[in-house]
Amino acid sequence: MNQTPPLPAPAPRAERPAATSGPPDVPAIDMAVLETRLTESLDVLRDTYAPALGSGGGWYHELTRPEPGTTATALGLLAFAEAGRPFEYFDEGLALLAARQTSSGDALRDGGWATKTSLGMPVVEATGWIARFLARARCGLRDDAPDLRRAYLWLVHNQNADGGWGSLHGCQSRVWLTCLALRALSQLNPYAPAVDRGVEWLTADRTAHRPGWGPTQASRPTVTHTAFALVTLAEARPDLKTERLLDAYDWLLEHLDPDDDHTWIETYDVSPHGAGSQPVWRLALWHYGLPVALTALLRDPRGPHGPAVARAFRTLVRGEVADPRWNGYPGSGRTSLWTLWWRLETLIALTRTPLAGNAGVLHWLPDATVVQLAHARELPLDALLPHRRLIDPVALARRHWAALLLALVCAGSTLGVALGAWGWKDFWLSVILPVILTSIDESVKRRRAPRGPPPAGP
Repeated sequence: MNQTPPLPAPAPRAERPAATSGPPDVPAIDMAVLETRLTESLDVLRDTYAPALGSGGGWYHELTRPEPGTTATALGLLAFAEAGRPFEYFDEGLALLAARQTSSGDALRDGGWATKTSLGMPVVEATGWIARFLARARCGLRDDAPDLRRAYLWLVHNQNADGGWGSLHGCQSRVWLTCLALRALSQLNPYAPAVDRGVEWLTADRTAHRPGWGPTQASRPTVTHTAFALVTLAEARPDLKTERLLDAYDWLLEHLDPDDDHTWIETYDVSPHGAGSQPVWRLALWHYGLPVALTALLRDPRGPHGPAVARAFRTLVRGEVADPRWNGYPGSGRTSLWTLWWRLETLIALTRTPLAGNAGVLHWLPDATVVQLAHARELPLDALLPHRRLIDPVALARRHWAALLLALVCAGSTLGVALGAWGWKDFWLSVILPVILTSIDESVKRRRAPRGPPPAGP
């Protein structure tokens, strides 16, 4: 499980916590690299699509396995829908999801989807993702799509009395599952009472000393759960900008290491017959926190923290998509749709990030655009731009030692002529050798120097 350090004292509101120290260069995101990684990731999904036995097709969460699953298929189709790219087997994926939607006279079961480990019982882990995909892809009116209204009612009926969600009705409410349900419902009906109750459960018991979220309300906060809760609240209640919410963004920024993937597995028992009954099965959620955290930081009401976002982006796009770090389980050669999906969602979020918020300022320069965030709008433009460092005399002397030697010889020789120690003929003879050395040194430097700017990289 993820180990979280003890909670520190909250930072003053006027000072945002500084991100982990990084290179002194200006934070930047190369959009060409972003587009390349996005295209390569979608190509991986195209190459791993598999038809199902009978009808339809899709993906399993382990991409090399041939038999598609419902959740993985919904995520694969959602990736193409969010990216705005066509997919030739989109209809087959819908057919698979429609065929596996549960039909029952029991309102707690009808309309949901099961996983391979839930003994045929519909659970939030699958239904939340599939309902969100159907809403985002606007499949509600398609005759060949699953019944989106029944999926919506399943989520509403399986909400617990406290306002949160477990795997199904009566199971302990968990932060991750509540977020899954809320992200789906906020797309289907953002004004539903179930959304209000879910947001209230998610934001309850948030204090300055406990601004983040863990797997449950009583758990210690983690980067992954805090980020996912912030992403959920930004979708379900985009106008929510309370002090406690800003505390949570500050906590996330302070505890996020942009060079760490934040991967870990959350496991828990599921008891379909309610609290106190014997667990029937155990579910595991494999978390990949860095891209979720990056997506959350982009939603900060005060504007994204540039250095942290840029460093997290560099971590996400390093290496090649074919590398197991891109689409595999940690420490194994097996490929995983979850790794690919979280990266994809974050890359897509970056392509949609507006230049400035409703209180920001855009400075349109001839060859660049400067975005002045709302919290710094009173500062002059010059204060926002990076400044050159002070000249390092030692480094300057090492680089231009020959020119420096020539200057010293000339100064000394000129002083000797002025004092009458020697004549101008002796002066010119004394500087011939330094001039030759300086010319050779500068010529060698010009040959070694690159003839153009270095190639752009991630």
